[in-house]
Amino acid sequence: MLNPSKMLRCCWLLWLVGGVLPACDEAASCKSAPACSQQGKCTAGDAGKCIVGSARDCNSSELCTVHGRCSFVQGACTAASDADCKSSQDCQKQQTCEAYRGSCVDLAKSVHAECVNRCEADGLCVMSGGKCAALSRLHCAGTMDAKPEATSPCATQGRCNAENGRCTAASNEDCARSVACKDEARCAAKDGLCVATAQDCAKSSACSSSGKCDASNGTCVATSSAACRKSARCKLEGACSPKDGACIAATSGDCQQASVCAQAKHCQAQGGVCVGSGPGATSASGGPPDKVRSTTVGGLFQ
Repeated sequence: MLNPSKMLRCCWLLWLVGGVLPACDEAASCKSAPACSQQGKCTAGDAGKCIVGSARDCNSSELCTVHGRCSFVQGACTAASDADCKSSQDCQKQQTCEAYRGSCVDLAKSVHAECVNRCEADGLCVMSGGKCAALSRLHCAGTMDAKPEATSPCATQGRCNAENGRCTAASNEDCARSVACKDEARCAAKDGLCVATAQDCAKSSACSSSGKCDASNGTCVATSSAACRKSARCKLEGACSPKDGACIAATSGDCQQASVCAQAKHCQAQGGVCVGSGPGATSASGGPPDKVRSTTVGGLFQ
């Protein structure tokens, strides 16, 4: 390709031989203009307007060398692939090395519109490999600060570390600071998740309130009558017998020694909870007996 000075000499010689050549003059003018080196507008278009005419125009411009927009697509210079971005100065200085919608971005610091619904709860914030993924602590914690955002996977589930496109629990410390540890005794990191151990369950509120003092498959469960009978729910609601990992009101005897019987006259066991007698009986919370697992007696389990 002729450089601007050679192009001008060529046009000058052609003018001497054949007269004025406006198109040649316009082409040379475009190639010598700042917009050519800055924006790739090196080709003379209709009415003498300088435009991006080819990938060669893009490749020689700052849009490519600085910003990674090296591909010619529909009359414009654009970042069509990660390869375009990785050769740019911005990639080296600002880590904007991935292509997204025609520009180079740092995916670890991005949130894509396609993933916004899964970003806050799951940390899956950017498109990567055709699906929403988590690529950084920013995605998993909602911030780069030490304290995570309250609704993030880090704060709620201890999953603060991005690994293989998802947020994972990488340490016991992350789990110990999470809501999952406080509410469900899931305080130990295992296989990328926060899980409950027998030791954590035994000293948790799940044990004292609901009789869930043992661990099974990473969660606290009720396995013994002794644990159920020591729990607050047994005294208040008659949930004194273990079944399927939870304490329930298995017999009317469970109900009759509980506060729910003395205060609300719910003294019969039905569907695992204590209900009043007679047709249409309901639990103390007013819902169908087989759908309710806690009451509001005394306001403790509202």
